[in-house]
Amino acid sequence: MNYAGIIISFLGSLGLFLFGMTVMSSSLQKSAGSKMKQLLGRMSKSRFRGVLFGAGVTAIIQSSTATTVMAVGFVNAGIISLTQIVGIIMGANIGSTTTSWLVSSVEWMSFLKPVYLGSAFAAVGAFILLFSKKRNVKSIGEVLAGFGVLFIGLSQMPDAVKPLTDLDVVQNAFVTFGNNPLLAMLVGIVVTAIIQSSTASIGILQSMAVTGMIPWSAAVFIVLGQNVGTCFTTMLTSIGANRNTRAASYVHFVYNAIGAVVFSIIAFIFFTFINPEFGTEAASATNISFIHTGYNILLLLLLFPLGAVIMRLAVKMAGREKEEATNKRGLTELDDSILETPEYALKNSLEAVKKLTDELGVQVTDAAAAMKLTDERKADFWKKIADTDKLNSMIKTFLTKLHNEKLSDSEHVLVVVLLQNLTSLQRISNHVKGIIKQRDDLKSANLPFTEEDEAMLLDTAEKMSSCYGFAVGAFHEQGAYGTGDSEAAAEKADEVMKIRESYKSGHISRVSGGANIQTDTILMEIVRHMSRIVYHARSIAESAHGEETH
Repeated sequence: MNYAGIIISFLGSLGLFLFGMTVMSSSLQKSAGSKMKQLLGRMSKSRFRGVLFGAGVTAIIQSSTATTVMAVGFVNAGIISLTQIVGIIMGANIGSTTTSWLVSSVEWMSFLKPVYLGSAFAAVGAFILLFSKKRNVKSIGEVLAGFGVLFIGLSQMPDAVKPLTDLDVVQNAFVTFGNNPLLAMLVGIVVTAIIQSSTASIGILQSMAVTGMIPWSAAVFIVLGQNVGTCFTTMLTSIGANRNTRAASYVHFVYNAIGAVVFSIIAFIFFTFINPEFGTEAASATNISFIHTGYNILLLLLLFPLGAVIMRLAVKMAGREKEEATNKRGLTELDDSILETPEYALKNSLEAVKKLTDELGVQVTDAAAAMKLTDERKADFWKKIADTDKLNSMIKTFLTKLHNEKLSDSEHVLVVVLLQNLTSLQRISNHVKGIIKQRDDLKSANLPFTEEDEAMLLDTAEKMSSCYGFAVGAFHEQGAYGTGDSEAAAEKADEVMKIRESYKSGHISRVSGGANIQTDTILMEIVRHMSRIVYHARSIAESAHGEETH
C-alpha cells in the first residue's frame, strides 16, 4: 500500500478543506461581521436574547471561535457585561453546528456530487472576483469561492483515506477510541486546539465517517472533546487581560467542560451497559451532525438555568484583579477587538482622552500649587506625570490603528481631532515638567526670591490652571452647551500671555535694579512654560467646537 501517496493525498484535500473554510469564514466576517458586532454590542441583558444573538452571529460568520473571541473582547472593552457573555457562548455553540450540516449534505443531497457542487461554486466565485470591482460583490465572490474549495476538499478526503479502512490497525484504533472515552476525548481536544476550529475538526471527522470507519461510540466522545478543544483559542486571547476578560474566557471553558463530563458519563453508561452493540456500528456524517447539534441543544437546556452558577465559578477561577494603573484608568476599554466597530472604538477613545485630561489636570494643579515657593511640592509628582505620559502614548497608539480602519468622514475628523489633542496634552505635560524642574532648580540652588516674585508666579499659575480647567470643560461638553468655556479659556490664555510679555520686557530693568539674574532668568522660564500650557489648552478648547487647532 502506498502510504506516502495516501498521506499526501489526505493532507492536500485537508488543506483545500481548511483553506476553503477559512476563506469563507473570513469573507463572511468581513461582509457581515461589523453589523454582527454592533448587534452583539447593543444586545439586551437577557440571557435568552444572548443565546439567540450568539447562535445567529455564529451561523452567519461560520465560526463559534470568532464569535466567542469577539464577545470576550467586548467584555474587555467594557461594551457588554460579564453576565451577558454567558448567553452568547451558549448560543455560539449551537450556531457552530450549521457547518456540520453543510458537510453532511453530501449524504442526503446525493443527487449533487460534492465535487460538482464545489466546482460550480468555486467557478462562480472566481468569475465574480475577476470581473467585479465593487467591494461588497467581491466579498460575495470570496464566500462562494471559499465554499466551493471547501466542498472540493471535502469530496477528496474520503477517497484519500478509504484505502486505510481495510487496515486492521486503523479499525482497531477507532474501536479503542470507542472503548476508551478519555482517549477519544483527548484526540478531539488536541486536534481542535491545534487547528483552532471545532467546525473544521468536526468536518475532518465527518469526512472519515463517510468511509464507514468511525463507530458511534468513538464519534460521540471525539465530538465531546472537540467542543472542549475550541475553548483554547478563547483562553489564549485572555492572557494578560483583566479579571473580567479572563472570567469571560473561563465561562466558555466551564460551560463546555461541564457538558463534556456530564454527557461522557451518560454515553459511557449507554454504550457499556445499555446497548454495547450500537456503539460498534458505523456512524455516518449525518449521524455526526445529529450528535453535534443534539448535544449542544441538550447542553443548553441543561445548563441555561445554571448560567449564574457558571459565571460565579468562572469569576472564581479568574482570581483577583491585578492592581495595574492602566486598568484603573480604563485602558482596558481600548481593546483591539473593537477596532472594526468604529462606533464603540471611537466612543471609548473619547472617554479615554477625557480621563487623560482629568489626570493631567491634577498635575497642572500641582504645578500651580508649587509656585508657593516656600512650600514643599508633592514627592510623587514625577511618577504621576510619567504614568500620564504612558497613558497618552497608549491611547495614541490605539487611535492610530483606528484611523486605518473603515471610518466615515465624521469619524475620521474626530480621530484626527483626538490625535491633535493628545499631542497638545503631551506638550502641556512637557511644560508642566519644565515648570517643576525650574522650580526645583531655584530651590536646590538656594537662589533668593522676593514676595513679589512668588505673588506673580501664584497669580499667573492660578490663571494657567483656570485656563486649563475651562479648556477641559469645553472639550468634555463637545459643544453641547455653547462656547462659554472655550471663550473663558481664551480670555485666561490672553491674560497669561500678557503677563509673560510684561515680565519678559522688564527683565533688564529688574536686574539693573538689583534683582538676582539667575533667579530672574528661572522665573522668566517658568512663566514661558505657563504661557505655552495656556496656548495648547486654548487649542484643545477650540477643537471642541470645530475651530481650527494649532
